Amino acid sequence: MIALEAQQIKLPTPPSVAPQRPLRPDTFLIRWWQVLVAAVGLVVLLPVSTLIALAIKLTSRGPILYRGQRVGRNMEPFAIFKFRTLLVDAETRIGARLLTPGDPLYTPIGRFLKRTKLDEIPQLWNVVRGHMNLVGPRPIRPVFLATSLKEIRHYGLRFFVRPGMTGLAQLRGGYFTHPRDKLRYDLLYIANRGMLLDLKLVLATFVKLLNRWLTLGLLLGLVFLSASFLPSLFRGPFQLEIGGFNLSPFEGIGLLLAVALLARQIPSHRLYLYRTPTNLPILMFILFCVTAGFVAGDVGPRIRDAAYFTATGFLLVFLVVSGDMSRTFARNATRMVALAAVAMALLGILQVVVDTQRVAGVAMAAHAETLPRLVSTLGNPVVLSAYLVLGVPLVVLELVCARKREEREFWLIATTLVLVGVLLSQTRLALLALWLTGAIFSWGISRRAFRLVLGAAVGFLALLVATGTFRFEATALQKELARRAAVTSAVVQQTLGSPRGLIGTAPGKGADSAVVLPASGGQGSREVSNENMHLTLMQRTGVVGWALMMWVIGAALTAIGRASGRVEDRRLALTLWAIFSAGLGFLVSMVNLNTFYNPTLQVLFWGLLGIGMAIATHFGSQRPTFNVIYRFGQGE
Repeated sequence: MIALEAQQIKLPTPPSVAPQRPLRPDTFLIRWWQVLVAAVGLVVLLPVSTLIALAIKLTSRGPILYRGQRVGRNMEPFAIFKFRTLLVDAETRIGARLLTPGDPLYTPIGRFLKRTKLDEIPQLWNVVRGHMNLVGPRPIRPVFLATSLKEIRHYGLRFFVRPGMTGLAQLRGGYFTHPRDKLRYDLLYIANRGMLLDLKLVLATFVKLLNRWLTLGLLLGLVFLSASFLPSLFRGPFQLEIGGFNLSPFEGIGLLLAVALLARQIPSHRLYLYRTPTNLPILMFILFCVTAGFVAGDVGPRIRDAAYFTATGFLLVFLVVSGDMSRTFARNATRMVALAAVAMALLGILQVVVDTQRVAGVAMAAHAETLPRLVSTLGNPVVLSAYLVLGVPLVVLELVCARKREEREFWLIATTLVLVGVLLSQTRLALLALWLTGAIFSWGISRRAFRLVLGAAVGFLALLVATGTFRFEATALQKELARRAAVTSAVVQQTLGSPRGLIGTAPGKGADSAVVLPASGGQGSREVSNENMHLTLMQRTGVVGWALMMWVIGAALTAIGRASGRVEDRRLALTLWAIFSAGLGFLVSMVNLNTFYNPTLQVLFWGLLGIGMAIATHFGSQRPTFNVIYRFGQGE
């Protein structure tokens, strides 16, 4: 579906340079439908344009828009608008030559804008003003005009119509195609132009751009950012029941795009799978779910369990490992996670400040029991604390790897914000997970860093307890421990005391987990929610299923931890150790929350495991190998 090429849309074949039929000028219909589309496009793309404008202004000096002279209809000059992708004085330094991908004249985000064609969004304004059409010959720089008119016969005929944002020559050729060959397609278009052909060319351009935009990194980035800041997308605006699953439109589109990306990663003659330590335990977990279903007579729910964990976790790991892993991808992906964690903490702190203002004028000590907890966009302080624990090592990683003074200062503030965010979530197990994660990561950096982190954590926690910001009550702690011990005991007894304890007593029920406990006073019983993911796994898949899932996670973390000592690149080695530390902290967070049934944490955790496994596979001491699952065609 996504891998369609623009050439698959049937377009005319080029004639000789001389036109075979009279050239067709603009008509009212040809012109004004394009103006309408351009005007709508400007409005729809306004948020994207705003983000691009901010990025340009923050990353380079100079104007946001580039205004360059171009030759249009009847060889009249006009000013073309683009988002600036080059340094301010670049055009005078370029002269009469074409830019190359490695040209040093690009701004920090210029190559990205040029490669994705996002720099051409302002040309929609040229279409509205009447300088250009959506479809037509591309406008040329005046510096090339005289040479092309002199050397290429009939070259002046291409100026019979308005230039376009896209055209037949751009779809059939490319940036470095010779102007003589482009002219053949331009004249063919002008002789056959009409509303239907223009629509076909616009559609073909959209498909071609979509092919260029749809990369593994972009898909994972969009899914991750959506899960972090717009988690409601995973639940609404409505859900469709498919095979026992309730899928939102966003989840359905994401799965389709993931399948399309997997299809693009596979060579045309074979289906393959990289050899990683997680392959066998993942296969064993899936086979166990299916086999247990036949044994217990509930195949449907068991298959739903296997499909759920495959689609939301295992597939994500496989996508990242099978993609084009590079140092740049690893750095950008982990930096995005770090920045998202900082944003989450900052949003939560701002929310606390706003809530605190509502009780302004009253002594805070009198309202200590109503002190708000951080929730951010996730709506739950426990979820937020687990999210931040996963992000803390990656934020500290940026601080450790920062080279410039400004970068170190920024990431020092960012680290402080994230640590404060975890503490103000007021989740005791999050503090334990944070301490474990920080201790392991700092130990991997140096022993001095370990002692510094340990001392700073203890001192800061003591300060918060002393000021009443963080409450530590022995009675409340005892009650919480007693409740958790009762839930754990009940689940273990129900699981091990049942003939189906090894394979699970309640498969396919998702996050709806409850435990029956004796009521206070010994009369009757009561249901208590089970928020321990380890216990929930035992209820759903049994002791064997829980052990197999721990095998999957343990195999991944072991491989990542070992690879951190073998990778030569220091940044990649620290990245692996940060992911390893975050994974161990996540295992602690699982005691406090049904993490695998929360889309945000699912995407973040399995995505990080995938990045770690990909680095270990592609940059480890051994050359990556793969198993060919199926060969296509004869004689293979």
